[in-house]
Amino acid sequence: MKKRDKKQLLPGIVVAAAISFLVFLYAPVDLYCSNISEFWFDFGILIRASLGLFLISTVVLLLIYIVLWLIHPVLYRIGLAGGFLGLICTYIQGNFLIRNLPPLDGTTIRWEEYTTFLRTEDFILWGIGFVVVVLMYIFLKRDLLSKTVMYLSGGLTLMLLITAVSVVFTSGALQEKVHYQYGADEQFVMSEDQNFVILLLDTVDSRTITELLDEHPEYSEVFRDFTYFENTVGAYSCTERSVPYILSGDWYENDEPFDDYGKRVYQESPLFQTLQERGYNMELCDSELYMDTELMHMFSNIHVVDFELSSYTKFAKPLLKLIGFRYAPFELKKMCTFKKAAFAELLQVENTPEETSCSESDHVFKSQLDLQGITVEDSSKKFKFIHLNGAHVPYIYDKDMNIINELDGTYEQSAQATMVGAMDYVEHLRNSEAYDNTVLIVMSDHGYNGSLGQSGEATWMRQCALLLIKGRNEHHDTMQISQAPISFEDLQEAYVRLLDGRRSDEVFDWKEGDARERRFLRYSFLDDDHMQEYIQTGYASDMDTMIPTGREYNR
Repeated sequence: MKKRDKKQLLPGIVVAAAISFLVFLYAPVDLYCSNISEFWFDFGILIRASLGLFLISTVVLLLIYIVLWLIHPVLYRIGLAGGFLGLICTYIQGNFLIRNLPPLDGTTIRWEEYTTFLRTEDFILWGIGFVVVVLMYIFLKRDLLSKTVMYLSGGLTLMLLITAVSVVFTSGALQEKVHYQYGADEQFVMSEDQNFVILLLDTVDSRTITELLDEHPEYSEVFRDFTYFENTVGAYSCTERSVPYILSGDWYENDEPFDDYGKRVYQESPLFQTLQERGYNMELCDSELYMDTELMHMFSNIHVVDFELSSYTKFAKPLLKLIGFRYAPFELKKMCTFKKAAFAELLQVENTPEETSCSESDHVFKSQLDLQGITVEDSSKKFKFIHLNGAHVPYIYDKDMNIINELDGTYEQSAQATMVGAMDYVEHLRNSEAYDNTVLIVMSDHGYNGSLGQSGEATWMRQCALLLIKGRNEHHDTMQISQAPISFEDLQEAYVRLLDGRRSDEVFDWKEGDARERRFLRYSFLDDDHMQEYIQTGYASDMDTMIPTGREYNR
């Protein structure tokens, strides 16, 4: 029997390492660096987990190649060709065939809507790849095939390594994250002097609320001391840009790093400046906003804490799903549905004060409110900004805010549940001694056109934001509904007037019947580097009068 040259194993080593590097090092690093703000954990946690998976995968694949080599050289070469096919197709799959993937925003993915197109893409990619590799196997001699596969795999890996290193250093991934806890112990404690509360309900569309008010007159009774500004145009399509604008009135136009803008929001916000000048104690319950150790001192409920990973073993499962969702063939993608909550469940908070944390869950917020109630104390004036998930996906509530299977939920049910929670807050406040001395704004960051069955450009317009306002010592016999053409551009002046003691119907200069142009920047959270400017020349919900200006803000 002819003795085999162990040097023949070198191509197998290279291919095994190349496949493992692509899937378990390059893929997670690329995903992390492209979405740093989406993950609570530092790059160090990711790279330790990825290195472990890389080593395990390399050893397993290498053992497979050794077995094939020991059985027969032909099987070994077939294994090399198959590994090269998987390497190339997986690389193309995860880097070039991602535009039509469903979003991972919490929406329940209906895979049947994607099957035809994505399966066709897979068939073409893997079919062409298979034919190319078969032709290589047929026309290249034994050693030439092995060397070709080795050099191509090694070259691709070197290219990916250079890319990954560059991305890591330019994305800021190596900067250690500072983690904050947003305390909730004082969330339902009001001042007997003055209070200013903004209750922001994510993704609540004013058209849906109008329908609910028509169907449920009792809602209007709860909000009888409010003015509902039904004809309000928001600022942006999605939360990340909308909330800073609500707090600052400063437009972000993709002309600077978003973190620089986020920091300036606090430093230059007319609202925050006025609150500080007037001696308000400020509380912030929105962990998605920019924060740093200097700005945290503006708010009484924010503390620095340490975030630790509870288990690297359990961490591997959601990490593999995240990788698979982007890099795996279509049939395997369906097994890789991923939600950020899977990572959040592994979060272990250390060095934390003995204080409960704010929750953006409507259900948790309502439960805590019903348990604690609203109390009043002799203290300085209080400002509270509370951001709840509202009607955002996933749709896990029925109309009464009972938790249900998200597959059975709808946007309309979630919007109704959100209003049930908001009304609960209003009633608790009304039954406390703080009702008359409290300004309360119940609003959304943006609307939701998807509920109208629209698609494409119209889906991301989302211009119809909710806006309900009650001033201090304001009382009506019934809820007022204003058709004045209001824009989020008007909010900063309205805040000051409310702080001055003006009623809700006195905070805007615009009146019903006035004609004006209202600016709106449309974008998708899937492509926030590309924003288009529109002007609403008519009623807020009229899509025919949402006129594109032709101006775009890209980076």
